[in-house]
Amino acid sequence: MRERLPRNVAMELALTGDSMPARRLAELGLVNAVAPAGSALKAALELAERIAVNAPISVQVSKRIVAESSDWPIEEAFAKQADIAAAALVSEDATEGVRAFAEKRQPEFKGR
Repeated sequence: MRERLPRNVAMELALTGDSMPARRLAELGLVNAVAPAGSALKAALELAERIAVNAPISVQVSKRIVAESSDWPIEEAFAKQADIAAAALVSEDATEGVRAFAEKRQPEFKGR
């Protein structure tokens, strides 16, 4: 599994017990975004809306690839990713996405 923090930063936190500002954690890639005080729920819902407009199968496939790929050998990574992604590429939603793009309209995904 990959390290989430650089070793020296992890060591500092472990040995000192100090807290770290959210902005610094974002710089290090440990958190995706920093929201102003009192607006975390709004920011989370906005992120959820951005995800929800995508084809459900594509979201599921993407989650699976990210979850499983951290320990894939580089020689096998593209083949494994292609195997998993195939479900999304041959779905009805993929066809709908292409058709909607060509027709300049929002797609109506059905999760199939």
